[in-house]
Amino acid sequence: MQVEERQTYRVEAADGMRLVFARAEIPAGIGISLATSFRLPMLDLDQPWYEATRRYGSYNYHPQRCEDWNLESGGNTDLGEGLCAPFSGIVLSAHDWGGGIGRVAQLLGVTPLGELIVWAGWHLHTLDVRTGQVVEVGEEIGSIGNADGRYPGAHLHEQICVVNEWGIPAPRTFAADGRYDWQQPSAFYVERGVDADLVRWATEFDGG
Repeated sequence: MQVEERQTYRVEAADGMRLVFARAEIPAGIGISLATSFRLPMLDLDQPWYEATRRYGSYNYHPQRCEDWNLESGGNTDLGEGLCAPFSGIVLSAHDWGGGIGRVAQLLGVTPLGELIVWAGWHLHTLDVRTGQVVEVGEEIGSIGNADGRYPGAHLHEQICVVNEWGIPAPRTFAADGRYDWQQPSAFYVERGVDADLVRWATEFDGG
């Protein structure tokens, strides 16, 4: 199905499934721009970033398709680095969960074909958006953190899923829950038009 620009967020998915956002506390009738372009969520891409979680393996027999992004300089050098929306959409949740998860921003995007995409960034230092806020691709939403010191090095823990019959995962759902259609973020971006050379450059410092 085709979705009109500025369609309200209560759209019908391509498979005919209707999503319910009651838990997200988003007012009815909010319009969002379609997710027609994508970018990496680190605001400053002139710095060398690397992704360091491909060695996570699996959990409960399901692959872990999250990624942790770090500056090549290591440690807490990326603490407070700006974070932006990787696509246009709406903020489903912006909340401090405490513990090892910390502050989380969760976004929902709708593609022109009605595909629903959920992105989450964990451990944030700051949250600059609120639940129900409409955001555009590249708009600053917060900054990279270390869950208020619970990790020795600040990093962005990133998760992406395409919404299926199980609906939208809760913000604290880990990307190994086999009910959901988790995507490997790097591959997801390349498949949706992000320059593959940029992604390779951003992941070349894999720390061995």
